[in-house]
Amino acid sequence: MFISLFWKECRQIGKSIVYYAFLACLILFFMSQLGEENWNLAKPQQGQEEYGHTYSRDEQVIMNRTLQNLSLDYVQNRYTTYPLGFYKKVVLGEKKMVQMEKIMGELVGASKEELGDIISNYINEAEANQMEGVVVTPDVSPAQGLTYERFIELMGEIDDMLGGHSTYAPEVLKNGILVPQTYEGALEDYEAIVEKDRYTGAYARLFCDYMGLMLSILPMFLAVARTLKDKRSKASQVIYSKKASSACVILSRYLAALFMTMLPVIVMAAAVHIQCGAAAAGAGIAVDHLAFVKYVGGWLFPTVAFTLAAGFLISELTESVWAVLIQGIFWFFSVFQSFGGLNGNFGLKFIPRFNDFGNTELFFRQLPDLIANRIFYGVLTAVLVLLCIGVYTWKRKGGGIRRGKLRKSR
Repeated sequence: MFISLFWKECRQIGKSIVYYAFLACLILFFMSQLGEENWNLAKPQQGQEEYGHTYSRDEQVIMNRTLQNLSLDYVQNRYTTYPLGFYKKVVLGEKKMVQMEKIMGELVGASKEELGDIISNYINEAEANQMEGVVVTPDVSPAQGLTYERFIELMGEIDDMLGGHSTYAPEVLKNGILVPQTYEGALEDYEAIVEKDRYTGAYARLFCDYMGLMLSILPMFLAVARTLKDKRSKASQVIYSKKASSACVILSRYLAALFMTMLPVIVMAAAVHIQCGAAAAGAGIAVDHLAFVKYVGGWLFPTVAFTLAAGFLISELTESVWAVLIQGIFWFFSVFQSFGGLNGNFGLKFIPRFNDFGNTELFFRQLPDLIANRIFYGVLTAVLVLLCIGVYTWKRKGGGIRRGKLRKSR
């Protein structure tokens, strides 16, 4: 019975206008973000004008660059944070300015008067070079004897003072700081893409990064449309009287929606893989033919599974479009929250981002965090599906929400 119900649900989804709208949005997004991607991988040549950027984990580099950025913010008393992903300008009051002055003094090994001199020299130099467009930074360096551990501790205090979610947060600094890439570094990154990623792994990450944005919201419309279809056609009572168990009905609907959602994703991933394979063959690079299978299955599948589970549960419980509003708000904040970590810092973010081609070593250092993230949402998905089955069983026994309250009429 389950198999017949499953294929019946697949056919119904395939005939749905909502499904065609879903496909149109997904394909348009794919073409706009990856449709014109250059799939060739060029080996860096010595003497190029630039080699892009990379994330340095050298403690001294992190300290120097961070202090330069911090000193600019300190001079202007204007700090940037991203609470819930939104840009926010923070201006410290008098009390916190005194606290920041004390921390800055320890970081650069300067007294209040010396800090004042640094600020004055910076302002004079900046004004003198304003017309020429020369970028000037304050002449600061870490205090002699300042350890990296103490530096990170002080950065944590600064982040707390700013309200959190700043670029000075220890969890942000631990992944390194963006610096210009060298030829040697670019060559190492190229070799990592060829040998460790086997070329296709790097593109599979980019594919998952972009597609995850849409797959964290679009499938929800399929779940809502399917649930409300019974209400519009007044078929609920007929379905409730069938011999099929609640688990059979819900799982057939859920798995059919999951299958129909992942089908176009797999086709698009295959298209990208074919283009990558052709480019790699021309460059004599051996590719990983299972890269897209691993990344799509481990990265995108949990996203789609959770989105559909939440959509089915909320719409089944409310029998309304509340799922669109609730999940839309959740998606909105998840997207903006992810802007603070486009190259990792996965944590428990619903939409993991790694918006960079390459940086292989940085990704693999954070891979355990991504695996834990995906397992968390996988477990949460199972809980939501079980709750949905419970709600459906309760409704078959006469339960429902009437006048904003949970009620049971029979």
